[in-house]
Amino acid sequence: MVTTTEVLLPVERKPDSALALARFEAWWHGRVLDRPPVTIYVKPAVDRRRVAKSHATLRDRWLDVDYQLDRFEAEYEASTYLAETFPIFFPNIGPEICATVFGCELEFSEHSSWAQPIASSCRQILDIEPNLDNQYWNTIRQLTQRSLARGKGRWITAITDLHTNGDLLASLLDPQELCVEMADDAASVRAACDYVTRSFGLMYDDLWAPIAATGSPCTSWTRTMHQGRYYPVSCDFLCMISPEMARDAIMPSIIEETRFLERSIFHLDGPNALKHLDALLAIPTLHAVQWLYGAGSEPASRWIDVYQRIQAGGKSLQLISENLEDAKAVAAHLTPGGVWFTPMGHYDRAEAQAFIDWTAKWASRTK
Repeated sequence: MVTTTEVLLPVERKPDSALALARFEAWWHGRVLDRPPVTIYVKPAVDRRRVAKSHATLRDRWLDVDYQLDRFEAEYEASTYLAETFPIFFPNIGPEICATVFGCELEFSEHSSWAQPIASSCRQILDIEPNLDNQYWNTIRQLTQRSLARGKGRWITAITDLHTNGDLLASLLDPQELCVEMADDAASVRAACDYVTRSFGLMYDDLWAPIAATGSPCTSWTRTMHQGRYYPVSCDFLCMISPEMARDAIMPSIIEETRFLERSIFHLDGPNALKHLDALLAIPTLHAVQWLYGAGSEPASRWIDVYQRIQAGGKSLQLISENLEDAKAVAAHLTPGGVWFTPMGHYDRAEAQAFIDWTAKWASRTK
């Protein structure tokens, strides 16, 4: 018999929120409730309402809180939310927001932003005091708080993109310079990584506390959920260093972040990061792995051995596939427990529902 997890925050266009959240909770534990969780995007039935507003600069547009929320609300009104696809507002002004807590300024482009490095060495990073009271972090606070008020009972507010540990050092120092320091002064890299990791909980809880106060489940840019502290732990910088370097300088911080969280999934980005998979699978407090093979390395079915390694390592996985047939091709080589389907693209409602129904039959046949 199917049981559900209580969702304290109602979602008006997602009446099956409790059951969807329960499917995610089973997934975190490597189990299947009635079927695996599925995040799938349906082609909009109506045109998205256009939000027109002029900004003097890209920076002004990115930092315009009301504009970001207006655009999301227009998307929300035009969207259909099937299976484990929730209406989620993601507060975002770029992936290097944590660097601003340590003093960096941001440069903005049309689709993202990046931090201007401020340190010349890892030893210098040890002298920087973190400060949440800056324009960029306060913008994320405002986006979070206004979304919670405006979206009450309508959508779920996510925690912003927190690139921490080695990625934060790369933002503060510059990736190439960090590579040089890894070779010349690994002890200082380890010390700096430990230092910035002490602020992970400070940054996380500053954004999670107002969300938790509403009774909402926790989500992020990965769009899985948990009724408590959850986050996708990551370090894209790993692709640039050896497993030995990572073990000595970066992995201790990654492990510390997973210990702080109740649920965690590691964002493993690109073929050059695969050399670290075994070390990640050995972390007992890591629950899942998101394997992102990247452009030029598709489809997912090219990487069946990676998904099998993740399952053999006792972790749940997010199966990001090129399309529905690609997802089925990979699934043929996996067991259902701990598989979360997230096919890319947009589908007709009937096509999406047929795939959701297929996952239930696949899981029942292969149990």
